[in-house]
Amino acid sequence: MNQNMSSLLIGIVGAAVTLSAYSQTFVSPTQCVTVGLLVLMFGLLVREGLISL
Repeated sequence: MNQNMSSLLIGIVGAAVTLSAYSQTFVSPTQCVTVGLLVLMFGLLVREGLISL
């Protein structure tokens, strides 16, 4: 899997976590948004080539 596809999948997961903040009850919405944004930032770092998988 190339770098662009990996970062796209990471971004989709991060967006799903961020958007699910208010529809789930396991963790608080603030924690869910924080984790989602961190996953999105990780995807950006993979896309820019600063982190390789």
